[in-house]
Parts: sequence; C-alpha cells; structure tokens
Amino acid sequence: MPKIVIFDTEYLSCDGAMYRVWSAANDPDPILVQIGAVLVDLDGPARVVDTLNVIVTPQDRHGRVCQLDPYFVQLTGLTDQQLETEGVPLRDALEMLDSFSQGSDFWSWGKDELFALGISCFVQGLSPSIPARRFSNLKSVMHSAISERDIANINSSELSQFFGLNGPNLRAHDALGDATSLSAALIHLLETNKIDRELFFRVREFG
Repeated sequence: MPKIVIFDTEYLSCDGAMYRVWSAANDPDPILVQIGAVLVDLDGPARVVDTLNVIVTPQDRHGRVCQLDPYFVQLTGLTDQQLETEGVPLRDALEMLDSFSQGSDFWSWGKDELFALGISCFVQGLSPSIPARRFSNLKSVMHSAISERDIANINSSELSQFFGLNGPNLRAHDALGDATSLSAALIHLLETNKIDRELFFRVREFG
C-alpha cells in the first residue's frame, strides 16, 4: 500500500440538521455537494502527491437540482452559482475520485463513504462504483496517538491546528481544506513516529 487517499466530503444541510440527524420535516437529505481528496505517498518519507477538489451537482429523489440552504452557503462557502458552473453529476464525480486514487484505498475522519457517498447513490438510484472494502476510518489509525476523548471532539478541520502545525489558512467545512488538515496531521504523526504506517495494513486486513 504505497499510497493512500485522505478524503472529506460536504453534503446538504440546514441549521440544526446535524443534531436532528437530518430527520425534521424540512431537513434536506444529506446529499453530496463536494469531495476533497489528498493523495499521500507512504513509500519512504510520507508526502502529498496530488489533490482533488470536485463540486457535485446535488439532485433530490425526483432528479431535481437542490438549492443550497443559506446556512450551508455560510458554513462551506459554496454557492448555487458554483454548482451551475462547476458542478458535475454524481456518477462522474465518483469516477474522477476513483481515477485520482490510482487504485489506492480511501481514508476519512469517520465514515464519509456511508453518510455522503452511500446516501447520494441511494437517492439517485446508482450502484456505488467504488466498493466499500476500499474505505476505512482514519480514526482507527490515529487513536494510537490521540486520546479517545480528543478523537470524539476534534473535527477534521481542527487536526492540523491541534498538533500546532504551521500551514495555509484552511477554511473549515471545505472538503479539500479538511482533507488537507487531515493529511498534514497524518504526515506529522508518521514523521514523529507517533503512529506506525503498518497500522494501515492491519486496519485494512482486520477491518
């Protein structure tokens, strides 16, 4: 496993939807809007090889393009105009992500593949083009260097700051910014021997 993909997603929301688990009458389905991914080479000193930022056109259960809630716009910085000019269909976005990965496995801070990719495919009636076995939870690797309490309370966007890393001023709740924060923290932990890269093999093998 010489390379891995650290990825993050943004999906439709409105004020309070997360705490209601998107269950209120007017809560949108948590449909994918953005994928951010960082390709990290683990062969030798860990390093970033490439990045990917994809805006996804969110479609509801009836195939209609979803309008972004003002809360979501303020949270992520994404706009309806961006969806019109940059958005790609979900199927194309997943193909772009798969091609970007070069066959590598995907790691997110939690289980984004279920909550964002899985729900979006279900809503649009698509069979996921990337099998579930290629996705893993980065928390299962980092728990050897971060306490369970911190893992439960730290967002992906906060990880690089948590370790005092200097870098670009990343916007929280931007999928590529969050994936960049995750990858910076991961590379730091590998460089300082706080985590062993063999953990990636063990987690993938034993689930």
